[in-house]
Amino acid sequence: MTDSISDSFIQDIVRSLKKGKKVRRRLPEGGLVHLDRPLPFLVLFRHPSGAPDHATANFVKAEAAYIIAQEGQTPELRTLIREIAKAMSDEFGAFLVLEIFAAPAIAAADSPTFRVLGPEQALPATIRVLKEELLKIKINYIPATVATASNQALLEGPGSLLSEEELKQMSCLMLGLELQPVYRQSGSGQVYPLLLRTLRASVSNAIKKAVFDFVRVQTSHQPKHFQALGRQAVVPAVWRIDKQLTAISDQFRFLLLVTPVNAEEAWEEFKSKKFKQVPSFRYRLMPIDADLLKRRLYNIPIEKVEDPTLAFLFRDKRHELDKMLTMLADRNTPDFLYSSLQLFGGVDEQLLKLAEGILAALPEPARDEDAPLIPVAEFAALAEQEIAFLRSQYPPLDSGVDIRKDIVGLIVSKGRLNIGTEAKIPRSRAQALIQHEVGTHILTYYNGKAQPLQQLYVGVPGYEELQEGLAVLSEYLVGGLDQDRLRILAARVVAVHHLIQGCSFTDNFQRLREQHHFDEETAFDVTMRVHRGGGLTKDAVYLRGLVHLLQYLKEGNDLEPLLIGKIRQEYIPIIQELIYRNVLRPVPIKPRYLLDPAVKPKLDKLKAGVSVFNLI
Repeated sequence: MTDSISDSFIQDIVRSLKKGKKVRRRLPEGGLVHLDRPLPFLVLFRHPSGAPDHATANFVKAEAAYIIAQEGQTPELRTLIREIAKAMSDEFGAFLVLEIFAAPAIAAADSPTFRVLGPEQALPATIRVLKEELLKIKINYIPATVATASNQALLEGPGSLLSEEELKQMSCLMLGLELQPVYRQSGSGQVYPLLLRTLRASVSNAIKKAVFDFVRVQTSHQPKHFQALGRQAVVPAVWRIDKQLTAISDQFRFLLLVTPVNAEEAWEEFKSKKFKQVPSFRYRLMPIDADLLKRRLYNIPIEKVEDPTLAFLFRDKRHELDKMLTMLADRNTPDFLYSSLQLFGGVDEQLLKLAEGILAALPEPARDEDAPLIPVAEFAALAEQEIAFLRSQYPPLDSGVDIRKDIVGLIVSKGRLNIGTEAKIPRSRAQALIQHEVGTHILTYYNGKAQPLQQLYVGVPGYEELQEGLAVLSEYLVGGLDQDRLRILAARVVAVHHLIQGCSFTDNFQRLREQHHFDEETAFDVTMRVHRGGGLTKDAVYLRGLVHLLQYLKEGNDLEPLLIGKIRQEYIPIIQELIYRNVLRPVPIKPRYLLDPAVKPKLDKLKAGVSVFNLI
């Protein structure tokens, strides 16, 4: 519903702010007042009369406190902004108004990308920070140019909102930011959406850092970080889109659908043919129509999300789901491999050298045929005990263990542990596997579920690398990462490399046997995992994730932030931003090893810097 900017409308907004409430009210002609909470700043955009500029208006929507209005509403707008500024200045001691506008379409060739308008007598530190941050922006690899000028034009004339005297009385700073409209064609006015999206995120970052400088020095408001000035209140459209993406993700279990259901029979068939003929693998029936799900996926209106951080997260997830659906549609065809490379990556030269080095340096351990195996039922009971330990920290955790005939080994899916009835689990590896599957995969699933954003338990794009790196590291921290396990992780990398090079199933199997001295059953298992579905490169992420995680710890970072959900390392700044903005909550569940004082020396050793070889 559209409101007129009446005295009662203004008083209602000021009253809500004084009570600490959020304000989101429509203005005439498509305008909007969005005040996330009481804050000592406001970002403003006014549509030119008779020529709405929705592209430039998008720049203010990334902020926690903004107004979008029309140039013709100046008298009423003047009163609205003055009353908001007065109320917030009374509360915080000072107030900042930043107006954004586009430069005229006809401009000189050497016009700056940005022009910052501020007090003429002395440029305050806030303007310097804004200028420095804007100078860091690149548009198509070309650095932005920034000029500064007087803000006198904002304080005089029919379009002025606050006079110089009013600014002084309210301890208020008035700034302007003029943008060269490089994000649209000069003639037709057609918008370049990708450039607009990227530029908006960069400009928003610069604005927040400048506002942070002003707020920290001039006001009583003391945010911990510039990102804490971002939006905390999330509009309903965000939760709706989050649920829609999750609903599509929940329609299928990707790993189960690309894992053979007849591994034991295929192994016997392969043996009977003297390892010379590729066995026939069977897969679960496809429970979805990939084309219909893709239609639903691209009908989700992510472009309506004002928050650039959350919009990026949703677009990233949509891209991943698109690739997964393509892979499922291409299962058992050569095209499956190409999508897998896009989704999980391949093997670079450095990772291949490391894997080959591990296989050359670590001899195949002598096989103890009498090594005790833990019965599947006993292992399941241990896993249930560990799940109960996690539940003691977070009662809503409703995970469990399923023993299934159609599973090979161990797979966690949708927060539950699935164990194959024929799984052969060495007793010596039981605790390591418990921490791998329960202490990492189930724990991060439910830590993600404890967050309001469902993508954190579904899994952000590319989360597998960090997940498996954490899972393998947990094996080390509980003393269960042995030479045999590390060789298998290296073998997976080598097998993925040769798969990409066009190596056949039988050739990959023979190489693992003859060149790297794996026993027949292990070589078959590695080869089957890598060639399943038509070629799945996911198995290279275990060693790659471990290497990247060791580097992360060496740089002095902590493990705990990585356990907030199923995220990838590059998402840490995004997660940290959302924590600063109070969109995300503290991590409720910690793995057993992080609560064990005996593990601390190992973590200290990792932070000092170690190679993968030092983990044995």
